[in-house]
Amino acid sequence: PAIYMIISYWMSGVNNNFGIFIGSTICCLLSVLAGESIGLLLGASVLDVEKGMVVMTVVSLGLMVIGGFFVRQVPYWIVWLGYLSPFKYSYNSSVQLVFDRPVPCDGSGVLAACGNSASGTASVQDVLDFLGVQYSTGFNVGMLLLLFVVVRVLAFIALKNKKAGERAN
Repeated sequence: PAIYMIISYWMSGVNNNFGIFIGSTICCLLSVLAGESIGLLLGASVLDVEKGMVVMTVVSLGLMVIGGFFVRQVPYWIVWLGYLSPFKYSYNSSVQLVFDRPVPCDGSGVLAACGNSASGTASVQDVLDFLGVQYSTGFNVGMLLLLFVVVRVLAFIALKNKKAGERAN
């Protein structure tokens, strides 16, 4: 992830602040660690490799969808699952870091604050509201850390509770 961020962050040209780059890279790394913990938990819980691959594919795609990045209008009965998605917290924290100053209007009419005007700026809050960002950067980073630690401990417990014969297979 670090090599990816070094290349892609500077190519995007969204915010050329080195401190923001470091913060975004840390959020990306925390997201990877939290996702890795989920993979460890599922790997320690599912005994069969083929079943484990299917379960992990379904869970990872599900977490991406309900995390709010790909789909904005998640059905109300599964909204709560979004709080288990590291994608949600990583996206929210990274967007808050990158859009830390007013955004110039481009005349596209996408942001309601700009209308169809190519002059002026949209406030940071207007951009964050448009992108559906929730909670503070600190909260989102804290949730990534919490997901990383708690799920990894659960993976350890799941692995520890397997019988010696099950662990050898």
